[in-house]
Amino acid sequence: MTPTMAPGLRATVSAVCRAEDLTAAIKAVIPHTGKEKDGGGVERVRVVADAERMRLALVATNRQRAAVALVPLLEVDDPTELDAETDTTEGLDFTAPALKVITQVFKSTGTERLSLDITAQTLQATDVDGLLEGRTIRIHAQGEYFDESGLDRVDGAAAVLRVCAEPIAQEASFLIPEDQLAAWKATATALGGLPLVATATGHLLVACGALESLMGLTVLATGDAYGTSEASLGVPACDGPAVEALMDLLLDGTPPGGEPAREAEHALVTEIQNWIHTQTSTTETSGNAEGDEGAEGPFGGDAA
Repeated sequence: MTPTMAPGLRATVSAVCRAEDLTAAIKAVIPHTGKEKDGGGVERVRVVADAERMRLALVATNRQRAAVALVPLLEVDDPTELDAETDTTEGLDFTAPALKVITQVFKSTGTERLSLDITAQTLQATDVDGLLEGRTIRIHAQGEYFDESGLDRVDGAAAVLRVCAEPIAQEASFLIPEDQLAAWKATATALGGLPLVATATGHLLVACGALESLMGLTVLATGDAYGTSEASLGVPACDGPAVEALMDLLLDGTPPGGEPAREAEHALVTEIQNWIHTQTSTTETSGNAEGDEGAEGPFGGDAA
């Protein structure tokens, strides 16, 4: 059974993804959505379809926490066939309850793949090989973000990116506030666990999935961690392809500070990778000898 779009809704992106990836991504991200009264658009979950890179991203934040899930697309329309006036990387906003419907509709149906059709106003998911083949759910996006008080939208991707650049704390002991545990438990349930690192600046980072290849579900999430050591290992909490993917999701296209900040982020990742390579090479050739910059790394123990 071939899914059809409602009259007047022309798909700008048509793709196929693994059902378990999409449902796990939704379940992992939506616990970190905020409330409308908090302002800054934190009640919205941003969904970004990138046809060129063949991935779907979900971004949520509530100011205290932020989460980004990257879902690989198995098949996607050739970007050259899309409407030239449509920017598929701009993203749509959905409420958490609307996205949750997708997980409920395809729960326990044996669905392995979902067909996704995304328009300027909707996201449609269709079962293509499960017990309910042809079943379709269509959810409507919210309008363009606008705040009467003039508040800028809170950028969840930028929040995660900043924590990824923070140095890992030397001591593993830290405290997660009690009122944050329920959200993290929901994320852990969705992912089957919760790999955590703490930073020297008082944050925790969850980094799991296909962090290097991005060929499977990848999740990066951050929150507060109390009692972390100010002493650091001199290496960032996370770097590599997953961090580079976050840069593509920044609301204004660049990290806070503009293009120079983007260059600084790339320089940070490059310098750290070079330092790690140098330390590895030095250790192999001279045993216990340290590199020129010492055991604390290129930032003297503060990679942020």
